[in-house]
Amino acid sequence: MDKRVCVLLAPGYEEVEALTPVDYLRRAGVTVDVVSTVEDIAVESAHQVIVQADTFLEDIQAEEYAMVVIPGGLPGAPNLAANPGVISLLQKVYAQGDFVAALCAGPIVLEKAGLLKGRACTCFPGVEDKLVSKGAFKTDTVVVDDRVITSRGAGAAGYFSLSLVAALLGDEKAAEVKKAVVMDIVEDNIRG
Repeated sequence: MDKRVCVLLAPGYEEVEALTPVDYLRRAGVTVDVVSTVEDIAVESAHQVIVQADTFLEDIQAEEYAMVVIPGGLPGAPNLAANPGVISLLQKVYAQGDFVAALCAGPIVLEKAGLLKGRACTCFPGVEDKLVSKGAFKTDTVVVDDRVITSRGAGAAGYFSLSLVAALLGDEKAAEVKKAVVMDIVEDNIRG
C-alpha cells in the first residue's frame, strides 16, 4: 500500500509544526501532500511565512490517505476546526482505519471531529480545557492512543514527526530518520 499523508494548512498555521512532519515523512519515503484549505494555494503562517501547497482540500479524497496531520498555530487550528470539509476528511480517514494526528492547538480540530472521545491525548499547555470529550490528559511529549496521535507543540515537532514515521513504517524507519537529522547526536550531547 502506498503510504500517503496530507498535512492541512489554514491561515495562521504554525510553520514548524506543519513543515517538520512534511520533511521527516518525505525523508522516510512517504508521499506527502501539503493541502490548502482555503481559496489560495499559497497559505500564510502565524509568523508570516508563506508556503505554497501542493493541492486544495476540495481536490482530494479520504481514500487516498493513510494519515491526516493537523498543525497548531493561532488562528490556524481554529480555522481548520471551523471548516466542515476538514472535519469530514478527518472522520472519513479515521473511519477507514487510518491515522489522524495533531499537535499544539491542533487537537481542538480532532475534538470538533469527535475523534478524542475517551482517548488519551496531549496538546499545548492551556488548550486541554477545550478538549472536553478527551479521556486521560497527559503531559507526555507525544501520546498515541490507537490511531490518534497528539503532541505538545513546536518544540516537540521532531518527536511528533518521528512518531508519525513509526506509526506508518515502523520503529526501524523512524530510527533511520532520527539518525539522518542527527537527533540522536543532539540527544547524546544534551545528556552529556
